[in-house]
Amino acid sequence: MDRCNLEPLIVVVRADDNLEWLPPAIEPQGSRRTETCLTAHLGLSFSLRCGLNAVLPLQPDAVVVALADQPFITTALVNRLIQTFEQSPEMDYVASVSNGSAMPPALFSKTLFPALQGLDGDRGAAGILRSPDYKGIVLESESAHYFMDADTREDFGEIQEQWILRNGK
Repeated sequence: MDRCNLEPLIVVVRADDNLEWLPPAIEPQGSRRTETCLTAHLGLSFSLRCGLNAVLPLQPDAVVVALADQPFITTALVNRLIQTFEQSPEMDYVASVSNGSAMPPALFSKTLFPALQGLDGDRGAAGILRSPDYKGIVLESESAHYFMDADTREDFGEIQEQWILRNGK
């Protein structure tokens, strides 16, 4: 995500996170910062709200939400979300789609900030992406492996195998 030119890049972490998984910032003076979410254990919506609250003082037109456990997300995919929104600013969101379901990474317009702040529990923004109340664009991806995430130890093992296959290390 460091290479996506997001300003700022907020990484939301749990209070007990030692950040061993987080690589050093590409640019030491860059705009990446961590935001500790003391309520992250209560669900995705709490982490999402924490990240959103961290950027709201900057009055952004939109935010990009990505999950840290999706290591195959590319700069090109994130930039495609941004470019699509720039071409269609009337949209409430631009999301990725895998197996017919809209999912992160996703870009949310400021029109959705109140709805994002109203989320509760461990559902994240999935309900917003499925709601007929909001206008959005979903972008097909050329590869389903982009959306692999490490929710379980088995998932993590599969991701490691795919990483080695694709990167040779």
